[in-house]
Amino acid sequence: MKKLFHWLGIERRTEYVDEYFTIANFRSSIYMSIVIIVLELWMLVSLCYRWFTGDDSRTIMWYFEHLVWYLVFLFTAIVMIRISVRYLKKRGNRRLGKLWGTIVMIFFSGIAVYFGISISYSDYIKGEQILCFAMMMIFVVGLLNWRPIVSIGFTGAIFLFFYIMMYRAPEVEMSYATEVNFFTFWISVVMLSLAVYHQRLAEAEKDERLEFLSVTDELTGIHNMHYFRETAAEAIKAIPDKEYILLFMDISNFKAYNEKHGFDEGNVLLRSVAGEISECFSNSIYARVSDDHFAVLTENAGAKEKIEKLQKYVAENHPNTRLKLKVGSYIPTDPNEDIAVACDHARYACSMIKKIYEKDYNEYDKKLDDEFRLKQYVVNHIDEAVEKGYIEVYYQPVVYAKDKSICNFEALARWNDPVYGLLNPGQFIAALEEYRLIHKLDRKVLEIVCRDINSHMGVMNKDVPVSVNFSRLDFELMDVADEMDILMTRYKVNKEYLYVEITESALADGEGVVRAATSLIKDKGIQLWLDDFGAGYSSLNMLKEFSFDVLKIDMAFLRNFNSNAKSKPIINSIVQMAELMGMRTLVEGVETSEQAQYLTSIGCEKLQGYFFGKPKPLSAYVQEEVL
Repeated sequence: MKKLFHWLGIERRTEYVDEYFTIANFRSSIYMSIVIIVLELWMLVSLCYRWFTGDDSRTIMWYFEHLVWYLVFLFTAIVMIRISVRYLKKRGNRRLGKLWGTIVMIFFSGIAVYFGISISYSDYIKGEQILCFAMMMIFVVGLLNWRPIVSIGFTGAIFLFFYIMMYRAPEVEMSYATEVNFFTFWISVVMLSLAVYHQRLAEAEKDERLEFLSVTDELTGIHNMHYFRETAAEAIKAIPDKEYILLFMDISNFKAYNEKHGFDEGNVLLRSVAGEISECFSNSIYARVSDDHFAVLTENAGAKEKIEKLQKYVAENHPNTRLKLKVGSYIPTDPNEDIAVACDHARYACSMIKKIYEKDYNEYDKKLDDEFRLKQYVVNHIDEAVEKGYIEVYYQPVVYAKDKSICNFEALARWNDPVYGLLNPGQFIAALEEYRLIHKLDRKVLEIVCRDINSHMGVMNKDVPVSVNFSRLDFELMDVADEMDILMTRYKVNKEYLYVEITESALADGEGVVRAATSLIKDKGIQLWLDDFGAGYSSLNMLKEFSFDVLKIDMAFLRNFNSNAKSKPIINSIVQMAELMGMRTLVEGVETSEQAQYLTSIGCEKLQGYFFGKPKPLSAYVQEEVL
């Protein structure tokens, strides 16, 4: 029964499919109307020609009747075109336009059928073919898409009516062949209408599916960012006086949840959060951005309460893993503001609290706006900074613990910008890493260091090497070993003058890529240092898997040096462990004489920190005759 209903078109169609058929019918009506207008104009010219040439084979009443029908048909076709064009261009009231269009379409079809029957009956009684009727039926049924049940009933009634007319025609006796051909023609028209309908239905359902996928997130079932950007922008422009707030949401610790419960459970979590968002913000615009990130545009009034309800749901419904919902917000001030930029503002506000456990909500304010603009400036101007020499290198001394003499320098990047002035690394490195542009900076720093070694440090009585820092992304975005070869050869830098520093977090995030590159660097005889040991992962397994020449202990161990009794034994243990493993040690962040004395006493070889000197440009050391 279900298949029969589908075949007859009795089944319930979606709003999208109904609209698809309506648009298709209006387009077909335009084509039909143009053909009819041309035909009727030709018929009117022919009628006038016969009248003015004195053709008296027809009565005046015949001329008048045909003139009226031609004009009515012509006028109806013109009205049909006007209504169809207005509807397709989405002008005026769509519902009213659809109603009037349907009425005119039915009237138009009725006139076409009447015209076909009238002309063909006249031809039939003269012994001619009923071609006009055939053409009009194909027009009405072939171009306009009615439900099959309607087409069958409509064509059946018309064919039966015309069959009775021909059967009763006094002048002509209907032959058996004519009856068979007439019935066969009706079957053909019905099959044509069925074929056209189901082909159009398949196209509509396919388009609906594609439309659904284009605006829907497959995993969660809520809208995606394509839909969000378009709809949110329209909503803000539609009611410019309403105060909207844009929210960016991030499920904190979601990675740990995935690792503990598996990706399938992680997907269940995302769907449940999406469902809760759709419930809390049912009258708002919301979407999944990507991964565990969501976006919402809602009215500012009452938004805080909804956010708190959502945060409570995330925290309390998944007690086995410490999940928190971090939310960044931004209030658009201009209805014409780019919604993508507004989303970036909310995202930036959220990112600022991602690692602050006790803070779950952050508003985008003037301070964040200044930081955000600087970040965008950095990303957009890194190429210019590299090309025009805005990137500079400052050198911080590293000293031997025993005699406090300089043993090497660490190269630290600075950006001397014509707009923002001197920028420190904290103002541009994170942004360049986020946008995967950090290799542009680090390659330039490496080149400056090689040039400086060649022009100044190479003429000293003793060697004072320079250590250069590399990000994990550098190893993905460029061939670090190859770049070092090129620049060291160009500036004639000996391998003893250059050290490579890599953070332990870089090794943890990209062990495979970094391992291959560091092996090449070690094979060239260049020292490899592990930077920031103890700042993050502190995986002892890395010390086993990688071969480091120097272990650089993070300054975090020197914080609260005097008040925390655990600091000294921890540092002492690390120094002793490094010595046993054949690595030299360097502690950074030394700021007091007491710290320096203790580190020297436990056997730490090298020290670095403001106590021995702040980072300065090379020219400052030359003037002080340090080199």
